[in-house]
Order: sequence, then C-alpha cells, then structure tokens
Amino acid sequence: MARAGWCAECGSYAWLAEDGGCVKGHSASGVSDVYDAEYTPEDRLEEAIRAAELAAERVGEVVKESWDEASPKVKKAWAEARPAIERAGEAAGRAVEELGESIRTFSAGVAEKHEAGPPPPADPDSVARDE
Repeated sequence: MARAGWCAECGSYAWLAEDGGCVKGHSASGVSDVYDAEYTPEDRLEEAIRAAELAAERVGEVVKESWDEASPKVKKAWAEARPAIERAGEAAGRAVEELGESIRTFSAGVAEKHEAGPPPPADPDSVARDE
C-alpha cells in the first residue's frame, strides 16, 4: 500500500518515496502524520501534472533571476529572438495539454476495461475446463 504524509516544504499532504521523503524530493525529516493510503491512477496523473506545474514555476523564477543579471547584449539578443521563443513556448504548451488529455483518456479506458473484466476467449472451445 502507498504511504502519504504531511510535507512541511510542500505545505500539503504528499505521496512518500521509499526513503520516507516526499516524492517531490523533500527530506523525510520534513514529513509528519504518515499514513497508509490508496493510490489510484488518477492520483498519479494529478501528481504528475502538479509536479510539471511546480517545475515550470521554478524555471520561471530562475529565468527571472538570470534576466536581472544579463548584460545589455544578451537583452538585445533576447528581444530579437523573443517572438520565435514565444511561438515555441505556445507550441510546447499545446503539446503538454494534448499529452495530458491523452493520458487522461488512456487512464479512463484502462479503468473502464478493468471494471468490465477480461474479454471472453476468442474460441470458447479452446478453454480448458475442470471436469
């Protein structure tokens, strides 16, 4: 069974890695109120999406810090490249959204098939029977 607990660094309950730390890489020393929890495919998808969002936020912060330290030549080059970079970012955003939707669709299909049970054999006469 999966384990979860309160991660002080995340400020929320989080799934735990095998070492007892938060799956986002935070130390086990910052985790409390540990408990056994069911872990469903939907949880994994939502966790992956949230991790991607957090990574994007961190990248944004680092880019801003780097920009503040950039030279005038770098800033001029950026201004010239910016339109192409923005288009690439928009395309990447659409690709991530499409990937997320594909994963959701796949997940729902797997859950539906799991609930329906296995399909019948193609040839019922080929199935071994206890007699």
